[in-house]
Amino acid sequence: MIAGTIPALLTPFTDCGAEVDGDLLDEHVAWLFGRGVRCVSPMGTTGEGPSLSLEERKRMLEGLAGHPSGISLLAATGCTSLPETIELSRFALELGVAGLLVAPPSYYDASPAGTTAYFLSLFEALPRSARVFLYHIPPQTGVAIEDETLSALAARYGEMLAGTKDSGGDVEHAVTWMGAFPNLTILNGSDATAARAYEAGGRGTITLLANVFPEELEGIRGGDEVERRQRFLAAARALVGRFPRHAALKHLLHLVSGLPRSSVRPPLDELSDEQADELATRFHELRSEAHV
Repeated sequence: MIAGTIPALLTPFTDCGAEVDGDLLDEHVAWLFGRGVRCVSPMGTTGEGPSLSLEERKRMLEGLAGHPSGISLLAATGCTSLPETIELSRFALELGVAGLLVAPPSYYDASPAGTTAYFLSLFEALPRSARVFLYHIPPQTGVAIEDETLSALAARYGEMLAGTKDSGGDVEHAVTWMGAFPNLTILNGSDATAARAYEAGGRGTITLLANVFPEELEGIRGGDEVERRQRFLAAARALVGRFPRHAALKHLLHLVSGLPRSSVRPPLDELSDEQADELATRFHELRSEAHV
């Protein structure tokens, strides 16, 4: 079962986003594994998946599937093109990933019926052993995963529909899904609401701060100092949000882990020197206050 703390894995790039830094990616995964992480979700929103070519995504999956840790993968394989989504999803399954995380295509203003048709076509093209999580993130895609889509897929394909990642920004929406679809694994997508999601019976989180603070999220999951940990994660997420988010998260990982700081890929913005200094100062203050 895919559950627990699952980092929405960062993709490190060389200078100016020229290439994926595979060596640094391997180091980051090893660092996470050493802190109890057993599953990562590469190439999603935090992982700059839409900025990667199909071939880059395949190479990333090959590298991660062969990682010495044996870490499990919930691979984000959604593309705007249905044939590319099918191709990448099949490729990932052949590598032995634990599951697929698939967002709806984001260019068109699709109706619920159109979104359902997209996923029905995808499921029909995959082996019945596939386990698929639908990625609900309308702030980015502009397309919601509706209840009717989940119901249609569950009725026709059963356990192939493993669950969802809910990054819609409303934890009560995820809680409602937990009650309406008890056979699905509803993964929360926000560090700021992890405590509420677990309180309601959630089984796991896929979040950006899990790249840096997996122990804090596991502490919340285990019921250890929940209020303190949740306050810290909510404050850290808010701090990252004051800067170019992806670049800020990569800098935060550098500050905490000691791993080299990596670039983002355009059109995302890098931190200026002033922003990097301010982030470091504010984070030091936050960490001191939270005793983390």
